[in-house]
Amino acid sequence: MSAWRNPVYRFGLITFGLAALLAGLMWWFGLLSDLLLCWLISITLATFLTYGYDKAIAGSRRTRVPERVLLALTFAGGTLGALLGMGLFRHKTIKGSFRTKFWLVVAAQAILVVLYFAVLRPALGL
Repeated sequence: MSAWRNPVYRFGLITFGLAALLAGLMWWFGLLSDLLLCWLISITLATFLTYGYDKAIAGSRRTRVPERVLLALTFAGGTLGALLGMGLFRHKTIKGSFRTKFWLVVAAQAILVVLYFAVLRPALGL
């Protein structure tokens, strides 16, 4: 089986590739000078669109976006896009197992952000 047939690989490559391309273009054209901010904006948009796409094809015969990809997008900085997508599209709001994993990802992400600002940045003198 080719890697492209694997939905995790396929949707992961498409969504993260789109986010990286958008971030690179924003930075390259000077729309924003902070590459991290470019990434956060683009991953948020990609995450939001992915939640919307997955909701739109739910119930059809098309291959759904794997939950692992949705959670990876959230962890990579797309938390705001995920929250907006879940709320606006009413997507993945009832499934308890997904919500538990989602909030664990958000908690891990929050811990990493706190560690970055409280420990790493001061240690590097930033």
